[in-house]
Amino acid sequence: MRIIPAVFALFSCLAAGAAAAQAYPAHPIRWLVPYPAGGGADNVARVVTQRLSQKLGQAIVVDNRPGGNTIIGTQALLSAARDGYTVMNTAEQVAVNAALYPDLKYSAERDLDFVAPLVRTPLLLLARRDLPVSDAAGLLAYMKERGDRLTYGSWGQGGMNHLTMEALAARVGVHPTHVPFPGAAPAIRDLLGGQIDLYFSDPATALPYLRTGKLKVLLVSTRERLPYLPDVPTVDESGYPGFDMYSWQGVLAPKGMPPQVRDTLAAAIRDTLQQPDVNRELRDRGFIPDPGTPEQFRAFFLRSQAELGEIVRKRNIRIQ
Repeated sequence: MRIIPAVFALFSCLAAGAAAAQAYPAHPIRWLVPYPAGGGADNVARVVTQRLSQKLGQAIVVDNRPGGNTIIGTQALLSAARDGYTVMNTAEQVAVNAALYPDLKYSAERDLDFVAPLVRTPLLLLARRDLPVSDAAGLLAYMKERGDRLTYGSWGQGGMNHLTMEALAARVGVHPTHVPFPGAAPAIRDLLGGQIDLYFSDPATALPYLRTGKLKVLLVSTRERLPYLPDVPTVDESGYPGFDMYSWQGVLAPKGMPPQVRDTLAAAIRDTLQQPDVNRELRDRGFIPDPGTPEQFRAFFLRSQAELGEIVRKRNIRIQ
């Protein structure tokens, strides 16, 4: 007869979870962004949450928590209730941190729930205007000859454009000097001024400078060319097959949110990304919408964490 209370308890939990999902969201959602306002993650957050809040019938408050290579924002997420009312618009930095910080107090796999992928972002290799190369072949030959004397910028230590450049340099067999900046704007400023030679940029930041001829673009980091830059070759087709790197974003929550709530939010995000106006606005800003399931995002995140961690270890990248 003891089985009856256990069965009753199981059905009570299932009923409570279903009721929570049916009522969700009953009040505003906090959408953490572990980067400053105005950056790529913040842009995606504001485009997506505006339509998502309409779909869910509740306000979504974007809360920027920059600093510490996303660690400050992630800690704020982990201290929140596990009820689906606090989530985080993250980028690949959260995955990279496992390799960059050996003493990190949390584990993404152990402590986070994977809600949904959001976007992927190709990276464009920009060069200062007076760098004596005019195309991809010329750049790669120049790198082989002078690679250890080249300098390149990034938007931060361990950022995706840092790792993309290190992955390319590893394939070419050189060790250019990395110059980290506190964001894209100061890096672009020094590229324009000739203080650095190269910089992997997101398209939204790069395109205004390309249109005016102030900078030149020589390579695309993804396997396929971009429709708005059809003449710019990829690394893959320039002699390094299999090279396919991009920045990405997704939504995380503290581990333990009700599965029904997670699935409700994930489905709403997926539907939002597939709305024509949202899809178009993201693409106009240089982002590629990437709708998917929690399971797909989890598998992708862990695979990315392993691949990016391998670059960190092989290139001996350390926080300075």
